[in-house]
Amino acid sequence: MVESPVLVVGASGFVGRHVCVALAATGHEVRRATSQRNRVTETEGGAWVHLDVNDVKTFARALEGCRKVIYLYHGLGSGNDYPMREANAAIGFRNAAIGAGIERLVYLGGVVPTGLRSQHLDSRRATGEIFRDGPLLALELRAAMIIGKGSVSFNLMRDLAARAPVLALPPWLDQGSWPIAIDDVVYALVRALDVSLQTSAWFELPGPEWVTHRDLITRLAAILGTRVFSRRFSWLSPALSSRLLGVIGREPYPVVAELVAGLPCDLTPSGTSFWTGLGETARRPLVAAMLDALADETSTREPSLATEERLIQRLGKPLGATT
Repeated sequence: MVESPVLVVGASGFVGRHVCVALAATGHEVRRATSQRNRVTETEGGAWVHLDVNDVKTFARALEGCRKVIYLYHGLGSGNDYPMREANAAIGFRNAAIGAGIERLVYLGGVVPTGLRSQHLDSRRATGEIFRDGPLLALELRAAMIIGKGSVSFNLMRDLAARAPVLALPPWLDQGSWPIAIDDVVYALVRALDVSLQTSAWFELPGPEWVTHRDLITRLAAILGTRVFSRRFSWLSPALSSRLLGVIGREPYPVVAELVAGLPCDLTPSGTSFWTGLGETARRPLVAAMLDALADETSTREPSLATEERLIQRLGKPLGATT
């Protein structure tokens, strides 16, 4: 029996590129969704199909013949109304997936803070709830900062550590999270396609340790061989910090502003860890993940050959095995 293809929505993004390589390497047929019509004829690494999240008429063709979906689309940086467009896209896609007989949808969301929420994090929460509301069997994984080449949030920290010898740091940079390596995120997404699931659910996807944003910058500076002198300024707002980061960093200002708005939030996981369900505790150590990401910046491949080899090695192990 030929296995039906796995549709990846957001295949050309940072996580999507890694996921598609991992799926193909582990024997899955991959169908990559793209809004760029000129890519539809490309077949290298898996067939491309046209899907525009703002046009529900494109959903049915993309879903045809599929039984499972990994949904990675986020509208961050695409305009001020992106939360509404993310919600509308999720509603339309959920309904189309139900009509197409999709057996499982895996969604990569973000940690839901207790108390203060940024627009960016709240939009991801809302999208996850939309997918879990109804007969579609949906599994949401909630991750904090993803460490890897192409991660905008990691790039911000890297640029601060590399380009700002003197930092004016607000006190809310003493907030923290559980950053996670792209290797672990991809592994979890692929495994999530097949884990036992009776009803829609969400799980936390924490990295191996809790670290403050300030400490993360300090560790990166040590790896890069730079030294960061910092002073705390209580008056430094997220909006002003965003503008300073827009000058120092290489990422678009609208994206920077949204991500910085989430830094004051308490990103402590509040739910069940997905790793517990897999019977696993081993994850890529934080320093190793940062070294991987920095090394990958010299590679013309994405993911790099080294990252691809790690993914294949780990995914080749039976469910429940540890690294």
